[in-house]
Amino acid sequence: MEYPIKKDTTIGNERRSNYIYMHSADCQFEVYVNDVLLTSFKGEMARRGGITGGHITNFLLLTSGTNEIKVRMYPRFGDKVFKGGAAVNLIFQHFRNGDFRTTIYDEEMRGEDGILLDHHDKQWVSDKGTYDTDSWVAAHFEPKPAIHFDGLPIYEWRSTFEAQVPYDLVGWHNSVNLQKEEEDEKKDIKKELIAEYQKIYEIIKNRDVQGYLKLVKEKEEILEKTMFYTEKDRKEKLQMAEDLLNNSDFELEPIFPETFQLEYQGYGKLVTLLHKADGEGIIRLRNKSNPDENIYLDFLFQRKVKGGKLTVI
Repeated sequence: MEYPIKKDTTIGNERRSNYIYMHSADCQFEVYVNDVLLTSFKGEMARRGGITGGHITNFLLLTSGTNEIKVRMYPRFGDKVFKGGAAVNLIFQHFRNGDFRTTIYDEEMRGEDGILLDHHDKQWVSDKGTYDTDSWVAAHFEPKPAIHFDGLPIYEWRSTFEAQVPYDLVGWHNSVNLQKEEEDEKKDIKKELIAEYQKIYEIIKNRDVQGYLKLVKEKEEILEKTMFYTEKDRKEKLQMAEDLLNNSDFELEPIFPETFQLEYQGYGKLVTLLHKADGEGIIRLRNKSNPDENIYLDFLFQRKVKGGKLTVI
């Protein structure tokens, strides 16, 4: 099954921002929406055990309807298997017009308490309704499936959720399935992709701002529509790209194809190259005065039509 399953938009021109707020403990994890990576908490940064933060999902929804959420959980950094205590909490919500005071929680996904993935067989549920009326429900524990993490090297959870947005975009939904091309037609997608990355490398190496903006044009157009950019936002994004490419404090690290691994997303319609050592993007800029400060540039590629070139989206 591929998602989203489109349904008619009923919110008109409302500038709705869909979010997933996350809490985690004692694990590394990745979150995918419609099989496209939303966020990850892995590697050295996961040594401290947990993280808290919200992530807008509009740019991965593209249209109103039923969407898929996928969470992959891994043991704490440095451990090979789970040793207990792992948890990821997902709270689904939306708000209007950039105003967090209008936040509405998704009651189908356990409202403001969210979905809790952990080893316990019950979950706390907050007060609901109006006190001293028939709608009032006092805070209490409710049963839920317990996850038996201990001894596992990985755990994956999937579900669906409903979300509405005031636009209907195609994005990568109708693109060619690259994974099938590799499996059924024996196409060397990795070789083709490396050639495209080498072009990106040269663009950044040559500080070619216009070349870079042309490269990411379709990606930025999707972000502009789904994140409701203002004219000020557009100018700031352009300025950020110019500042990054012209910043002499950062130098471009060499790329070595033998360190690359191929990853498909979007149900096989998107592809990227990641570094085998840390799973981050292979285009890396390192601060010359502080080698520990790195910028990783990630790119997803699609093939719009059969026989067409790979392009960034």
